[in-house]
Amino acid sequence: MRSIWSGIGGGPVAATLLALAAVACGRSEPVDTLPAEGAVIEEIEMLIEAQVAAWNSGDIEGFTSVYSDDCKFLSPSGLTQGRQQVLDRYRRRYPGQAAMGTLRFEFIEMVPMTMEVRSLMGLLKKEGIGGVTVAARWYLSYPDREAASGLTLIVFKRLAGTWQIIQDASMSDEE
Repeated sequence: MRSIWSGIGGGPVAATLLALAAVACGRSEPVDTLPAEGAVIEEIEMLIEAQVAAWNSGDIEGFTSVYSDDCKFLSPSGLTQGRQQVLDRYRRRYPGQAAMGTLRFEFIEMVPMTMEVRSLMGLLKKEGIGGVTVAARWYLSYPDREAASGLTLIVFKRLAGTWQIIQDASMSDEE
């Protein structure tokens, strides 16, 4: 009786194919983190620090410059789409530096989103970091009134060589 493997060379070839198949089937989880993840987190932290500095100097345009042209901003009051609309929303809500207060963030978690590719053998490998999610609590303090705070979940994606915010879901503790 003829083996199914005899048509592809029999013995050693069949054993090699079986071994590769066993490795492919037995390995479904991705490999460890990429060495670049720490550097990407540092880039995102520096970007957010620059946003905070812009906010605290009264520069709403500088603060929103990191938003992508077609970003989505979600809040309890609704969906705002596009950087210009986000900028307009902030200008309405915070008409001057006194209304803006002093911003600071307390990071809860930053998670790099790796791009995973399945090889012909079925093995997963990480090809790079395609985005980063940032969960944080934000605080606005004022010299003449009660502070405000809330939560935010921001999604960064590298577009045209720079990290940009593509989604921002923010809410105030009061909303």
